[in-house]
Amino acid sequence: MNIDSHQHFWHYDAQEYDWIDDNMSAIRQDFLPKDLAKTLQENDMQACIAVQARQSLIETDWLLQLADENDFIQGIVGWVDLQADDIQAQLAKLIDKPKLLGFRHVIQGEPDPMFMLSDNFIRGLQALTKTDFIYELLVTAEQLPQSIELINRVPDLPIVIDHIAKPKIASGEAFAEWVNAMKTLGLHNHIYCKVSGMVTEADWKNWTQADFKPYLDTVFEAFGPERVMFGSDWPVCLVASTYQSMKSIVESYVKQYYPAYFEQVFGLNAASFYRLNKR
Repeated sequence: MNIDSHQHFWHYDAQEYDWIDDNMSAIRQDFLPKDLAKTLQENDMQACIAVQARQSLIETDWLLQLADENDFIQGIVGWVDLQADDIQAQLAKLIDKPKLLGFRHVIQGEPDPMFMLSDNFIRGLQALTKTDFIYELLVTAEQLPQSIELINRVPDLPIVIDHIAKPKIASGEAFAEWVNAMKTLGLHNHIYCKVSGMVTEADWKNWTQADFKPYLDTVFEAFGPERVMFGSDWPVCLVASTYQSMKSIVESYVKQYYPAYFEQVFGLNAASFYRLNKR
């Protein structure tokens, strides 16, 4: 089963989604399961993982409702206040929801570079280690030094890095620093990486397949094809490509350099990381 490991749903609201600026007007509309179902079918994808786009428990509940109503949504990555004093009690109330796979915080949007290393946030992550929940790490390349420290502080927590940590593909700036950090993260066998979100870090109107090869080379060498998973980042990817074009970037690369691992990258790795066969 081919699984898109990273996509979003929303009822568009200008205040709630204020990060969708004028340059992203193509996605200033609703994107719901009925819209994605057709796209998945057209691109030979059978299932998906829905990831939070708002930082609220309302978002988590809504995504769970969508997952319950649509079998192709294999699970959701929601949000919970990891800094809450009662985080363990909150997790206890959520643990019996089989399609709730884990949580994410939009760390890339936090102005304090040390946010992810605060005592309260680390305490919340440590609480996750006592459950079957995973954590999704959404950071930019500039935040990778703190990310490495975070992973060292929660060595037992399964973590997947979203969007290859958002390197500056359009300019190539700080490429060597990104490479070194990703290689360091890849040394941890419990850390996975999503090859997703790349087109929105490239030149939206002028990217080519070749632009992504150095980044894909790095990710596959650092993590190995057993810990890399495809994600479309639909509908965000639509500002810079079609779903088919985004998929083709990864598909062409894997077929050329790691053909024996195609099923792993496009489904089995996600199923293993999210423990879908145990839910």
